[in-house]
Amino acid sequence: MEEWHLPWHGTCLCGQVKMKITAPPVDLAACPCTDCQKLTSGPYSLSLLLPSDGLEVTDGTPVEGELHAENQQMYCPHCKNWLFTRMPGLRFVNFRPGMLDSGNWPRPITGTMNRERLPFAETGAEFSFEGFPAPEDYGPAMAAYADYGARPPAN
Repeated sequence: MEEWHLPWHGTCLCGQVKMKITAPPVDLAACPCTDCQKLTSGPYSLSLLLPSDGLEVTDGTPVEGELHAENQQMYCPHCKNWLFTRMPGLRFVNFRPGMLDSGNWPRPITGTMNRERLPFAETGAEFSFEGFPAPEDYGPAMAAYADYGARPPAN
């Protein structure tokens, strides 16, 4: 755990929602699906896949987005910044690494939903899936991320 230099801290754009990460991620993925393109207004979103109990909101109260789909996109109620996504039935949360105070190190190792990728959007992800892989298919990517995935510098 020391290798990860935890805990990490992050905030939304306006600073009203503050978060702390206390558990290392198990994967860092880029998703270029059309939903993520619309949510980010970019070619893909980045997600640090964290154990659910490894993310703590320390100040403010995120709200669920208006989409009200199966997955719950959580936002700052003031600046509307997309912070993280809860996935019912899974023990993980997808945290947006751009919220990290020191967020210049994340590099995806997994790419999902590549069938919807814009032609110019390259992520450099080592493991690539045309759709969302079944949970058991994440094993090799998660093992690789644990072994040599991007790590933050020491504080």
